[in-house]
Amino acid sequence: MLIIDGFLSYKTVAFFQTKLADVMLNILKAYHIEAEQQTGKKLKCIRLDMGREWCNIAWEDYQVVHGLVFEFTIPYAHQQNGATEHSM
Repeated sequence: MLIIDGFLSYKTVAFFQTKLADVMLNILKAYHIEAEQQTGKKLKCIRLDMGREWCNIAWEDYQVVHGLVFEFTIPYAHQQNGATEHSM
């Protein structure tokens, strides 16, 4: 998974063996903590593709607890992924 900070253009890569929702959520949690500690600012919005791994109760609970906004791109509209698609 490629994670790009839209403001700083900071890029990090996370490798995983499966696309299970729990695995992906743990990667996001680690990035969320790291980003907030290094910048001193709160993470507000996350843009995601329309993968099924993002749509479940655990992700919704995490979103509500931390006050995050999830923006989903339109399926098969790779232009909306912007820098992520250009970095690949």
